[in-house]
Amino acid sequence: MIVILSGVTTALFLVWSQTRREYANFEQRRAEAELRLTALREEREAKEAYLRAFLSEPDFVERVIRERMGYIAPGEIVFRFENP
Repeated sequence: MIVILSGVTTALFLVWSQTRREYANFEQRRAEAELRLTALREEREAKEAYLRAFLSEPDFVERVIRERMGYIAPGEIVFRFENP
């Protein structure tokens, strides 16, 4: 009787410890996924703000075109400085 009880207790402990490890693993993966989701939401919000500005603010569009494409208005002089 004691041998059977001991065997059942051991089996239950092994199942419990395996379940506990799996739970800890899932919890860690959930936390990592939550961090990634937060980062993706922040990135989406930044891109949406950029798009809103691009669609509604002509000055923003002009600045982007000047900075990224190097366009200048007629009569302007561009000074380029090298970083030391």
